[in-house]
Amino acid sequence: MTSRDQSLVFMDHIRSHASRYYPVLVSEKFGVQLLSKQERPSAMLYRFKVGSETQIRSVFVKVPLRLSGNSPKKRSTFEKPQLFPKTESRDMHWLHYTALKTIYNYFTSLDKEQLGAIRVLDYLPQYHAIFTEESSDPKLRNLFFGENRLLFPFGQARLSPAYQNVGVWLRLYHAMPKEQDVKVRSQHRNDYIEVITTITDFLTKMLGSESFFKETASILIDKARETLPDSLPLGLGHGDYAMRNILVGPNFRVTTLDTFAKWRMPIYEDIGYFLNDLKMSSLQVMSHGLAFNLNQLATYEQAFLKGYFGQESIPYPAIRLYEALALLDKWSSKIARSSQKPNFIKIVGRPNIKLVNQYFKQRVMSLLAELTEN
Repeated sequence: MTSRDQSLVFMDHIRSHASRYYPVLVSEKFGVQLLSKQERPSAMLYRFKVGSETQIRSVFVKVPLRLSGNSPKKRSTFEKPQLFPKTESRDMHWLHYTALKTIYNYFTSLDKEQLGAIRVLDYLPQYHAIFTEESSDPKLRNLFFGENRLLFPFGQARLSPAYQNVGVWLRLYHAMPKEQDVKVRSQHRNDYIEVITTITDFLTKMLGSESFFKETASILIDKARETLPDSLPLGLGHGDYAMRNILVGPNFRVTTLDTFAKWRMPIYEDIGYFLNDLKMSSLQVMSHGLAFNLNQLATYEQAFLKGYFGQESIPYPAIRLYEALALLDKWSSKIARSSQKPNFIKIVGRPNIKLVNQYFKQRVMSLLAELTEN
């Protein structure tokens, strides 16, 4: 079925169920109009306007482009190792839908104005199509990028309330009661040690520098044995808690997107990966650390951690260990993507790639120094 045929199906479905989605439209004559459609690597996104003379709503529909069973992916010689179990593609769409529903019901029941959730309207299993209300709130990533030093040479740090709410949102999400379709993973200290060994072995194979990555692994593993408990504190994992998946509304209200809510995993993983996303954004990496000053990043980090931990003491060693894991994981992803381009050896040797690798190495050394000092 073509995207045009799909859009007609979805328009008819919205028209038939609009009064259920929006009871205020029951007594009014309304129309449904396709506003836009956009093809992404894994999904087609549709935007529809539903409205009458007095009421206008916007409906967002997400439909996967490829389903399980279509042309298996060919593994690359230089493909980054899989550190964590993946969600089966045949389950993704239903899990995404149920996760959004659970999040909406849970956060609505909390009745906290600074914490939002996307309202889910419907699910069409024959198309794996998820219908939601569209949010016009900007992404935190875009707001953050708007504070870079090219625009504000002396720095800006006006988003602290948003980052604090991002921490509050994550803490409550980790505690969200959800048992159906949830599995436990990476719950032991040895699981952390295993992925550190895997990722540093890969980086050694790709970049050389055996002594550097061997020392990196040794420091992280020794620190993990010293500070992490055998059984780690677990929460319902988001799995992609990053600024591109967080919306910021009026009064710094935050709403989070794109999770399957499938894994119960160490709470430090989402925290570490979020902090790495903050400190190693594309602008910061490509500018070799010039886009955002360290005080600004530290201010946002502290706001986030305050939101998450509140009055509790902050377990910095555990957080830094998982931040280091996220950093090595991101570095591996960049190297793997570069390897898939033509003339890999030449590309790695280019000055810009060398600068990127130098910056990643500098960040690793900084984290290692902080860990050994504490």
